[in-house]
Amino acid sequence: MASPSQTIVLITGANQGLGYEAVKKLAAEQADYVILLGSRNPERGHEAAGSITSLAKGTSVVPLVIDIDSDESITRAAQRVDETYGRLDVLFNNAGISTAGPGAGDSLREQMRSVIETNLISTAVTTEAFIPLLQKSRAPRLLFMSSGIGSIGNMLDPSFPMYGVDSKPYSTSKASLNMLAALYSVQYGKQGFKVNVICPGYRATRMNGYADTAGKPEEGIIAACDLVVDAEGKSPNGAFISQDNGFWPW
Repeated sequence: MASPSQTIVLITGANQGLGYEAVKKLAAEQADYVILLGSRNPERGHEAAGSITSLAKGTSVVPLVIDIDSDESITRAAQRVDETYGRLDVLFNNAGISTAGPGAGDSLREQMRSVIETNLISTAVTTEAFIPLLQKSRAPRLLFMSSGIGSIGNMLDPSFPMYGVDSKPYSTSKASLNMLAALYSVQYGKQGFKVNVICPGYRATRMNGYADTAGKPEEGIIAACDLVVDAEGKSPNGAFISQDNGFWPW
């Protein structure tokens, strides 16, 4: 079981991209943390965790197999966390996709179904599985990785840089995710949870083909890591926080 002084953090989809950068930053800066690096693929998870271990300062980076599209995988991961640590202090729902996964067809129905299945439904199922473990924490934090193009306010604002972009599957999935987070913030805020949504900004990751016009991924996770740490308990509950713009409208 984890000691009371340790902070147990699970970041899904963390073997690459923004999740990986978040694990790196936390491992290098925080002491007495256990960071569970969530990955669908065991080998990639172990490789990613091993590449970060040398940077850690009094913090453990532990690979955890979790495929958020698989109920069985989610259940096994939650059981492992329960049996090993007895609680979870932070769940960072970072795993997600920007386009339909392999096997999905080209029709709008199939594209919408695939992206919403992962970004919304799978995230909801994952969150529900870990709520009992978060309830055992003295300061539970629940964080959702979203996007500025999931803001309805932004997408109706002609001054928004991505105004008019045709991103129906992804934008709709993230707008739905924002609603999910809002519901959790109300439901569990009364129990002392801090539930927030984060937009990392446009960063070069595999999701956008490492676009030349995108910013560095490590610059997109600073606000997220601040919410994970929340050392003085001053983070809000129920906020849509933008790395580059302060707060986004819902």
